[in-house]
Amino acid sequence: MNQRKHNRDIVRALSMITQLGITMLVPIVLCFFFGRWLDSRLDTGCFMIIFTILGIMAAYRNLFVITKPLLKGEREREDEAYHRKSESMDHKE
Repeated sequence: MNQRKHNRDIVRALSMITQLGITMLVPIVLCFFFGRWLDSRLDTGCFMIIFTILGIMAAYRNLFVITKPLLKGEREREDEAYHRKSESMDHKE
């Protein structure tokens, strides 16, 4: 049973890494190509840079939105472990 839970945790972590990679890559690539297309249509040279920067900003925003609940859950588990430890220390005294 413990091995099964361990395997499930590994699969969950790998899927999270894959999701983070795709979530960061897609907005950057789409904005880059959209900016390049816009530059070719309008005969300019600045839209590719502007849209690439916007894509990077969108990717980091997505990264923050996805990881915030995970970090919140981790912090709650740490707080719970700290309270359990402090309660057990109180009972020993």
